Amino acid sequence: MTRPDHQPPRADPAPSWSIEPCPPWCVREHREDDHPEDRYHQGEAAQLPVVAGHTDTIPMTATLQAVELTIRQGRHHGHALEWLAIEADDQHSLRLLLTLESARSLTTHLARHLGIDGQR
Repeated sequence: MTRPDHQPPRADPAPSWSIEPCPPWCVREHREDDHPEDRYHQGEAAQLPVVAGHTDTIPMTATLQAVELTIRQGRHHGHALEWLAIEADDQHSLRLLLTLESARSLTTHLARHLGIDGQR
């Protein structure tokens, strides 16, 4: 859960529960009273306006609408697995959580489908 009062990290000492330094991309402020579920590293959010719809409607294009996607990197404290979260601004219509390996694979396949990898 992202805190509504999120601020970039300061030079404050690390909380006592912190067992590792922040990765260079982490912008999340870690506090002594963070709930264990909130103890994760988080990268700066990128906003991406897209047009998207639902695949359970016929025709699918009938549900197309403007959506703002937020993309950010994360990793739980004490874990090696990093991920990319891709979420719609309304937090209900789209949410993907991909490992970095899966995100790279998705990028490769998107490039192929768009004909920008030189193989189309």
